[in-house]
Amino acid sequence: MLESKWGLRFVALILAVFFFLSVNNVFGNVFNTDDISQKSTKTIQDVPVDVIYNNKDLHVTKAPDSVDVNLSGPQSKLIKIENPEDLKVTVDLSDKKAGSYHKKYQVKGIGNDVSYSVKPKTANVNLEKKVTKEMHVQPDVSQSDIDNNYKVSKQKISPETVKVTGGEQQLKKIAYLKATFKNSSKITKDTNDVAEVNAFDKELNKLNVSINPNEVNLKVSVAPFSKKVKVHTKTTGKLDNDKELDNVKLNDKEVQIYGSRDDLQSINEITAEVDLDGISDSTEKTVKFDLPKNVTKVDPKETKAYICLLYTSDAADE
Repeated sequence: MLESKWGLRFVALILAVFFFLSVNNVFGNVFNTDDISQKSTKTIQDVPVDVIYNNKDLHVTKAPDSVDVNLSGPQSKLIKIENPEDLKVTVDLSDKKAGSYHKKYQVKGIGNDVSYSVKPKTANVNLEKKVTKEMHVQPDVSQSDIDNNYKVSKQKISPETVKVTGGEQQLKKIAYLKATFKNSSKITKDTNDVAEVNAFDKELNKLNVSINPNEVNLKVSVAPFSKKVKVHTKTTGKLDNDKELDNVKLNDKEVQIYGSRDDLQSINEITAEVDLDGISDSTEKTVKFDLPKNVTKVDPKETKAYICLLYTSDAADE
């Protein structure tokens, strides 16, 4: 075949391909195993921690949620570990009773040729006797959850009580069971929706307890935003026949004003203006209120002013 014309061409083609692959180090990349067998290090952050314990009779009241794991070993092994879910970090307290423990972590899901270290090195875990108690739930809808033009007029929860399971001492710390809407948008109308229940201590720190059911129905009714303010009396005009004014008393010393929460924040009083022109004797008259800018409504719309004049000795003789 070598003596034939086509045989020589075929051999030349094979040699050319081989030369091309050798120059571009293709064979070296295929057969060189140094890169995948050499030692390497890697850190996987926020790996979840699983505490193993007697969950029938005990409850974990304190335990780390996650840790960082530093790995060292062959690159061929580490390349397969990319996410926190690729590892399993445990704290084994399966033979322990109620108490506080200082325990090392165990990392599973890696080969014998991969070494690890965990940060922090040890876990602080509290186990308490498990108890269950029925507790009352409070609606937790504040003014910050409501649109500025409205306020909460009524809140109702169903069911009003839930069963709370946790450590014996932990349940004694519960100061509030709050039901909060899962939807965080501002409320602009009467709303009936699902609310999540969480437990808090008196400093409003969230407590790790089991709540059943952990969701309740929360109904909130809203009304236009308003506030109660004092009424200031202002007199204008002049009494007839040089009469003297003793006092002016209003039927309403306080009224309800309406508007945006931001607009009403700095308003603490409004004015009722009483015109004295043409008055020659003690009397009463209906007056309206001078509303500040952005106050959309006042309740009541008007009030009675009782105008009392001073009676001199001359007037008494007449």
